Amino acid sequence: MQTRPGKYLLPLAIFLIIAPSISWAQTYSFQQCVETTLSQNPAMAASGYRLQQAESALSESNAQRMPKITLTAQAVNSNDSLNVFGMKLQQREASFNDFGFNEFNPASPDPTTQPKDLNQPDAYSNFNTSLEVLIPVWNGGKISSYQDQAKAMIQAAQHGDEAVKQVLTFNVYKAFEGVHTAKAFVKVAEQALKASKAYVNTTENLLKQGVVVKSELLSAQVNLSQSLTSYEAAKTQKLIAKDNLRSLMNLDPNVDFKVGERQNISLPADDLAELTSLSTSNNPAIKATREAVRSSTAAIAASKAANYPSFNLMVRGDTHDPSLGFGSISYTVAGVVSWKLTDFGVTSSKVDRARALANEQKSTLRSKESQSRLEVLKSWRMLKVAETQFSSNKLAVRQAEEAQRLVLKRYKGGVATITEILASQAQLDKARADLVHTQYEINLQKAKLRLATGSMQYQQL
Repeated sequence: MQTRPGKYLLPLAIFLIIAPSISWAQTYSFQQCVETTLSQNPAMAASGYRLQQAESALSESNAQRMPKITLTAQAVNSNDSLNVFGMKLQQREASFNDFGFNEFNPASPDPTTQPKDLNQPDAYSNFNTSLEVLIPVWNGGKISSYQDQAKAMIQAAQHGDEAVKQVLTFNVYKAFEGVHTAKAFVKVAEQALKASKAYVNTTENLLKQGVVVKSELLSAQVNLSQSLTSYEAAKTQKLIAKDNLRSLMNLDPNVDFKVGERQNISLPADDLAELTSLSTSNNPAIKATREAVRSSTAAIAASKAANYPSFNLMVRGDTHDPSLGFGSISYTVAGVVSWKLTDFGVTSSKVDRARALANEQKSTLRSKESQSRLEVLKSWRMLKVAETQFSSNKLAVRQAEEAQRLVLKRYKGGVATITEILASQAQLDKARADLVHTQYEINLQKAKLRLATGSMQYQQL
């Protein structure tokens, strides 16, 4: 059988026209959702900047040990007698005439003579260029304390960065699981809607046969309307769940996407005591607070450094010239020891403030440790209840399905009423919804235990 060459040209042309407008929804697995979130969520950028601040603080404290080199250039013009004489000395240009010797008469010496050249000199200029090197030798341990403080800040920032990653991973899992749970609720609503439509059809047939009265049909139609509303509400919840996940991933609101298969999750340990121990030893947020305590303790030592003497070396080279140039060259080498005898409580107040901050951080650490242990206990107990409830809900679904089958059979035989069948259907819908919710609760509590124990990395789930 021959086919005409142009038979498929029109459908092909239509496809080529509409193809660019077709939106292909990308499917994201849980791993892709997490990776997208960690690369695009603003919280990760903020965490990176905190780490950058801590690293810059360490670089700053390390640089305090290095010499400070200062280059200075200045030009001075003055007719002040002391300044003029000093500038001439610096330029190594001073002469006896600058003392007024040319006004001194040896034949008739007058001790009260006021030499004009010395007291009322003409304006004079000096161009000074200096290069100074200040070498810190000992500053009461202040620099070492700053370095310890900065290193602890870096460790705190690194643990904080890991804590942000795990919190985001937890939130992604919760949102990802929320989408799957919403899809399951949509399926439950679809089953209820399908059953409601079947009840209307059955009741219409029974009404025609004279088995039921018209009020039975009205009840079935009202139930259908309610089921349709519940179905639309379930679809809306699914959209909201996707919006939550889209927001975490920082995706464009207009971009549609699908979620991949449900992510199974396991516990890092099956023993409550071990989970409780991990909640304080492995939780990155607590580790960050622990390093913050170490940093605040180093700040106490840095404040105390002002009570100790300091010693610095100074090497300086100068040039002085009456015009722009490098006429006279000189150098200065000095060792400077300074010891502040008293500042009337300024330093002691700084030490007290630093110590109070350290004690505050220690109290915060103890509070977070206690809260983390409580979270583990709470999630563990809720998980066990949910697991027990899940088994019970599965039995409840099977029982409700069988009960509904029997009631429907009786209804078709004219023995049961529409009220009975709708009540039975409501019980079945509730049992199915409870099963969906319990599955979500189990997974959520496992994720909470993962987060509390510092093991909420998607590679280890």
